[in-house]
Amino acid sequence: MRKVYTLLFILFCTQSLLAQSTQKRPAPSPVVSALLRMNEARNTLAAKPTAGVLMQRVVAQSTRDNSTGSLSDSVKLKYSGQRGSTYDYNMMMYPYNYPYSTSPMFNYAGVFTSPQVKYDTYTHWTINPFTMPAFGLYEGYYASYDTNSNLTNFKKLYVDSTLNDNMSYVNQFNAAKNISKGFTFNLNAGVADSAFIQHFQYDASNRLVKDSTYEIHLGVWRIVSRTLYSYDASGNVTLIDHYSNQTDTSFLLPLTQQLKYTNTYDASNRLTTVLTTMTNGTVMGDYVKDTFTYSGTLTFHNSWKQIQMDLIHGTWWPQYYMQKTLSAGKPDTVYHRGWDSIANAWVPISKDIVSYNSYSNPDTIYNYEYNWTSYSTSPNYTTVYYYDTFTYNPPTTSISNNIAHPDVHVFPNPATDNIAIELPNDLADQHINIYFVNVSGQIVTKQSLLAARSLNIPTSHLINGSYWMFIENDKGQLLHRHHLVKY
Repeated sequence: MRKVYTLLFILFCTQSLLAQSTQKRPAPSPVVSALLRMNEARNTLAAKPTAGVLMQRVVAQSTRDNSTGSLSDSVKLKYSGQRGSTYDYNMMMYPYNYPYSTSPMFNYAGVFTSPQVKYDTYTHWTINPFTMPAFGLYEGYYASYDTNSNLTNFKKLYVDSTLNDNMSYVNQFNAAKNISKGFTFNLNAGVADSAFIQHFQYDASNRLVKDSTYEIHLGVWRIVSRTLYSYDASGNVTLIDHYSNQTDTSFLLPLTQQLKYTNTYDASNRLTTVLTTMTNGTVMGDYVKDTFTYSGTLTFHNSWKQIQMDLIHGTWWPQYYMQKTLSAGKPDTVYHRGWDSIANAWVPISKDIVSYNSYSNPDTIYNYEYNWTSYSTSPNYTTVYYYDTFTYNPPTTSISNNIAHPDVHVFPNPATDNIAIELPNDLADQHINIYFVNVSGQIVTKQSLLAARSLNIPTSHLINGSYWMFIENDKGQLLHRHHLVKY
């Protein structure tokens, strides 16, 4: 009955083992992955231009092993309505840079109820780990959403269901569109044989402060884990405390602290460090520290270093280093390095070279492995993405069609290096997002900040021309639209 929590513990241990090899990329903590996604989501916006603009969403992906000339992985996705996809510039250490398999519950493992790829169906072909090296159909995911695009139902079905639990999830949401309760079922032959319920509590600012998970045991719901969340004044998650009891088979013993994540941010609310502390069964101790750096005002990191505590010697040792070179504000080459403890130096693992289409979405990623002396002369793996387009027609909101708050003032217009924005009292002291869209419907710059009555926004980086400037609140509601000329 504890397989869900045992699996999570194994994931963290696996991260440690993989990090010791200079020839493998370490498995990132699911919490770190979640914080990065949350961080990027708070500081960027999915492309939401004016009605009638063509949008693009990923519908397929294939990865080819060039040494054999055969596919090693393939995904196909279907959508309905206005839902689309968002590319993740942070997590560029996987073949999947679109986070397809976002699980539908938000807990300490870092899963969300708003996936960045809002598909209806996901079909996955791969080299099945149980039948290697055969390539074939492996799994399918099926998702349903409410009118707010919250994920309400989610099901995982595996081709080999005798070796893999089929999973089903059901989520409920409150009036603030936040998840209030989530149900998880393990399915055998379509029948739920075990179940979990996760309850979520929020503060007056609608920030998640606690989630508690219960499992049914001998017909009675028993608590099996609890996670607490703390925030700074800007709304960043600064502390995550997870409590459970791995060895309790009676479901009656008190929960004890198992994991803690301490996070820091820069002045632009970008994640800079994550310190993971874990229990050894008796006391809590430092385990892994992840550090991120950024370039200019970009919201995704351009380097990621990971160090791990050597519990025997009580010293920190480097483990992993990812660094991105940028072109036109997007990563064009991503280098992955591991630490050689004998040479006492970073050594290459691999590099990825990325090309993009006119929508700023990746079309091809070439992966070059390092063969001890140099990178491969030709790519070892090639990942190709496929897209379709749809016309963006946003639902009608309570805001008038001109999307103009009468008390928002923007000047000067035309602008040169900066613009000033004057906000009314009802918009000040809340988190807002400001972004500029060019005449092609592309978002060219984005910023997330705590609003004040007077704001100064730089525009010197904009190419001369016409733009739409949008202001949204942290719920994604459009508050103001303003046509701006830059010269």
